[in-house]
Amino acid sequence: MLCGFTSASTYAQITVTIPAANITGQSDYTTTVSNGTANAIVLLGSITVKANTANFPATTTGTSAPLALGVVHPKVNSVGAVNLLGSATEVQLSQTAQAIYSTVLGLGAGALTVDYRIAIAGTAWLAGTYTTSLTFTGVTSPPSTLSVVVPALLTLNTPVATPAAMTVNTLSAFRTGGGVSATNTFDYFSTVPTDVSLNSTGSNFSFSTTQLFNSTPVVPAGKLTSLLSGAYAGPAINVSTTAQAISASSSVPVVVTNKNSLSNTLSVSATDLKANFMQAGTYTLPIVYTVAKNVSAYPPTLASITTNSSVQLTVAKMSELTIPVSTVNLSFTTAAAYNQGVTTAMPNPVTVSSTVPYGVTVKTSGNFISGANSIPASVMIVEGTATQTGITPIVLSTTAQSLFSSADPVIDRTINLQFRVPNTQTPNLLNKPAGTYNATVTFTIVAP
Repeated sequence: MLCGFTSASTYAQITVTIPAANITGQSDYTTTVSNGTANAIVLLGSITVKANTANFPATTTGTSAPLALGVVHPKVNSVGAVNLLGSATEVQLSQTAQAIYSTVLGLGAGALTVDYRIAIAGTAWLAGTYTTSLTFTGVTSPPSTLSVVVPALLTLNTPVATPAAMTVNTLSAFRTGGGVSATNTFDYFSTVPTDVSLNSTGSNFSFSTTQLFNSTPVVPAGKLTSLLSGAYAGPAINVSTTAQAISASSSVPVVVTNKNSLSNTLSVSATDLKANFMQAGTYTLPIVYTVAKNVSAYPPTLASITTNSSVQLTVAKMSELTIPVSTVNLSFTTAAAYNQGVTTAMPNPVTVSSTVPYGVTVKTSGNFISGANSIPASVMIVEGTATQTGITPIVLSTTAQSLFSSADPVIDRTINLQFRVPNTQTPNLLNKPAGTYNATVTFTIVAP
């Protein structure tokens, strides 16, 4: 029985260049190629094809991984004027000769065209040229090689959202734990290994507020840290105007789907919050992510891509005053007490926190009372201890008076106070019945 035969004059080559849109869209690409001349095929004849290598070796410098043969699916399109798509068989290219057209009726000779379908899904397409040699039967002057060209591709898909918002609305954020953080996510298409870097476009955070403030905070960009998530994460960095790598030194590889999705956490520690972000308002820092081809990968040059965002850290207006002791006793039980006066320090300090300029006032509910007897409130002075500065001594009254005002924002400032009845006031205690005279003293933090 006669079959088709293989021509000895194999010299042509086929080059299939995959469009970038098919890679990003994960859609198969088919091209119809002149494929020599089909010999006359008699009964039970066929046209076969096979690859002569185990895969498509890369033939471009800087592209190392081979391409699997099975991504290519040839199928006869036509012989001469006869369209054979309805009767041709698509095969998956391999090292085994497979019939891409068979007939039980025979077919005359003619120009042969073949559809080469490139299956896109399931392959990490790495930029470069991949070539294997081919062997056909039943074809005169068939192509001797098939090259698949994967274009160099680096394009942004989903830009990073802006801004990356952080909110400080509890004082505990300044004290313990991990401070505050926000996450940037973005993705991009790539057929090259990539390196990702981050920088700010300003050396300091800008600041705005509707709250009262004494001076504009100057917060360096380096108080913001960055840490990329996942298997390709590099070390944490302190952000600066210089682009710094946030991906691993081994680069982000080309992946199946050719879409890399990255997540980056931006943080400010509790320590840095307390040292730099105590004033209520909004702190903003513009940042830029840059994705670039690894320098040693194919091709020699390829434009990098950027995606811009900003970090917006908002500190709410908050204030707190803590008085850890409820009772202070001044005892007049000796003549020396009357002659010299009595001073008693509060056992523990008053603690104040405020994210706006603040002050502290003090007042009493009234005179010191013991039953039907009283001692004027004005005998008592509230003041700072010997080591405490910045406190104005106050003679107690029912009117709130300022111990200090317009202090800079602070977290957990301790104020050491004492109560004093000077000897100039002890005559007001004479001839008073023995007993305990009480009054309620109220401290108030004033944060406009």
